[in-house]
Amino acid sequence: MFHSERGAPGAGTMVLETDIAIGDEADGNGFERDTGITGQPWLSLLVPVYNVRPFLEDCLRSILTQIGGDSGIELVLLDDASTDGSGDLARALIADRGSFARLLGHAENRGISATRNGLIDAARGRYVWFVDSDDVLLPGAVDALRAIVEAERPDVVICDYVREGEGRYPTFRGPERRLARCTETLVAGTFIRRRLHLWSRVWRRDLFDGAIRFPEGACFEDVATVPWLLLRAESFYYAAEPWVGYRARPGSIMARLNRACAGFDRRTNDDMARALCGFGGALGRAVPHAGPETSCVVARFVSREFAKIVKRLLRGCRSKAGCAELRAEMRRYRIAMEGCSPLPFGQVVQHYLSKGKIGRALELAFWLAITRPERHVELAETGLDAVLPEGA
Repeated sequence: MFHSERGAPGAGTMVLETDIAIGDEADGNGFERDTGITGQPWLSLLVPVYNVRPFLEDCLRSILTQIGGDSGIELVLLDDASTDGSGDLARALIADRGSFARLLGHAENRGISATRNGLIDAARGRYVWFVDSDDVLLPGAVDALRAIVEAERPDVVICDYVREGEGRYPTFRGPERRLARCTETLVAGTFIRRRLHLWSRVWRRDLFDGAIRFPEGACFEDVATVPWLLLRAESFYYAAEPWVGYRARPGSIMARLNRACAGFDRRTNDDMARALCGFGGALGRAVPHAGPETSCVVARFVSREFAKIVKRLLRGCRSKAGCAELRAEMRRYRIAMEGCSPLPFGQVVQHYLSKGKIGRALELAFWLAITRPERHVELAETGLDAVLPEGA
């Protein structure tokens, strides 16, 4: 779904609109500074742009004020054929500063995955950091990243984020503020927090080399990509501090999915159901000696996404579909998503029971029961036939 061979940078995907290269000072921090087209910056900040004019200025200014004239950092933007003047605003903002910046553009709208793929192809930095154009970088983020990268050179650097009007949101559970070398810990600590954002992690660019690509034409491109990048990483550093200010945008995918009156978007939910296709097997191959808790953490993530889809399905389709049709759709999602999980969902129920999480166990067991014709068999498998209320 998202694996393909890496093509030549930008080949057939974009047209160059602006290329502004300013500044060629010496570095002095141990990194090779980019002083021209053939050099390599230590960091590429990658910003996809599409109809975000009300948010874009705050985003770019939060970046530009931190990178100044540092020629060891490049800023690459790709305008996905915006119709609200976002591209013109981006051009004006980067031309007004002395930073090395490039504005690229699609001739026609191609979607976020194609835009992210184009940005990766265009990036020249050793590290890449995707910053969504409706978010901001918090003050001091780039300097903090530079200190970590210079001292430790990890494959992945993880940060937290804040939401408007709310506090810090941790994105990882595990060792903090030190270099760690354990892929299993990285995977488990990411899935247990359930935050698979692309933008809360800074990646070595060579992790994308070869087959890792964003799934063009699909939603949830981060869920379909981040886990496989984690499997490639041999080292990581969790900064345990917020570097990103997340701003909820009314037109975002999650905003549309969470609207109770919006109906059920089958295509978008199908993308979520398929996002982790094959990951259970990939985890077993990459971490063959992974403990059962790691497999269970991933399986819990998948099963909870299954439960969310089922509830959205009921909320959006109950007045338009009969009971048999709804159950068939639920069953379809279960088959697809249980096939992505390293463990059967029945074992997840048993895990919840062993941890005393009766509410979670009951909810998942209920969805499993109604997505199989032989309901009593499902209950026997999960061990909940004795704890479900009579007639449930």
